[in-house]
Amino acid sequence: MPILTGPEPLTLDTTIRLANPGEEDTVLDLLAEAAAWLAGRGIHQWPPRFPRESVSHQIERGEALLITRLDRSIATGVVTEAEPDLWGETTEPAYYVGRLAVAREAAGAGLGIRIVDWIGERAAARGKTFVRVAATRDNPALRAIYERAGFEHVADPPEARWPTSLYQRRIGR
Repeated sequence: MPILTGPEPLTLDTTIRLANPGEEDTVLDLLAEAAAWLAGRGIHQWPPRFPRESVSHQIERGEALLITRLDRSIATGVVTEAEPDLWGETTEPAYYVGRLAVAREAAGAGLGIRIVDWIGERAAARGKTFVRVAATRDNPALRAIYERAGFEHVADPPEARWPTSLYQRRIGR
């Protein structure tokens, strides 16, 4: 079930909504910009460009989000109810956040954590126990952001395709 049914305000000047079919390039461009910025800092957590079909599938399933300011896309992310490749089969209901990227023009203002907090609010309303994220183990700045936001480090799964650290934050009911 998608996390939302229609656009909602995220902050005073931003809106969060599901990405629509036909907006694959918008999502891919945001992800590519973030991947290039990270690579410039020696962090290779994403490919230079994700496969179009992976984004298409996420949009079709109602998992891909777009955050806009003045009708300009400034962030994206994915929310799912399972992530077995990283977390295995779990019994606790959770939202899993992935591919969270904020455009450089909007970076540095806490938008990424505001998005994660918004997902946590929706998780609480839907009876979820956790919000879970995966971060690149080799990205200490990102790991520190999640830790400051109340996420607990759970594991560094050795079987992951890339060096990964798993984090979760329990939802307050």
